[in-house]
Amino acid sequence: MKTVLLALVALAAGAGLGLLYSWVISPVEYTDTGPNTLRADYQAAYVQWAARALAVDGNLGRARTRLALLGWSDPAQAAAALASRLQSQGADAEQVAAVAGLAAALGGQAAPTQAPAGGTPAAEVSATPAPPTASATPPPPTPTVVPSITPQLLPTRTPTATPQGAFDFKGRQLVCDPTLGEPLIQVMTEDAGTVPVPGVEVVVTWEGGFDHFYTGLKPDQGQGYGDFTMAPGIEYTVHLAESPSLTVEGITVENCGDGAGGTFPGAWLLVFRQP
Repeated sequence: MKTVLLALVALAAGAGLGLLYSWVISPVEYTDTGPNTLRADYQAAYVQWAARALAVDGNLGRARTRLALLGWSDPAQAAAALASRLQSQGADAEQVAAVAGLAAALGGQAAPTQAPAGGTPAAEVSATPAPPTASATPPPPTPTVVPSITPQLLPTRTPTATPQGAFDFKGRQLVCDPTLGEPLIQVMTEDAGTVPVPGVEVVVTWEGGFDHFYTGLKPDQGQGYGDFTMAPGIEYTVHLAESPSLTVEGITVENCGDGAGGTFPGAWLLVFRQP
């Protein structure tokens, strides 16, 4: 019995000394690791850095290379989800717009986008090639070094890959689609050639409150599409952050008939187009 106790004490002491050595005296140090080995929150920060870099230099090829280091199967969808999460967490509007622009730019070479449910079909998005670099052969990526981007550079550049400007309001349409399930304000932003424009900030106000969202965060509905859920009995006003003087007022929940004597809430589709 005494021998068993001594063996257990020795075993416990050995385990303790092993943990002390591996955790305190000589812990494992990771060097030259790639972004795909980072913790989830650090990967999110890495994507935000890549979005800021794209907003500054406009080099989409370099942005694709950087996100490829994360090993994601669908970087565009992952970036769009991150932009939506940042918006819901109240992150800086410029940062959200930069990540939304990155998501839209990454998905820019996909097949023609789908139209919003019950709305006007969205035109096919033509991908804009990245500007050529000074060298014919770009330098290999260096995943072990993550340089910091000076935030002061951001206000001088558009936070998306698509040039933006003032918009005109082209009209609104009541969308009666029972599959939507809730009353929506659907916004579609397009350039002069009716090509969807992502990353546009849409501001919704009502008595005693306001909110905002960005187009392009739901690429399956169209790169220039965004929506907002209305509440019954409230009158909303909508404008684009880039065109604050152009407001669409008097938007309320309006019901549609289902053909069997019942009703369901409709959605308002608002179309904004660059002149």
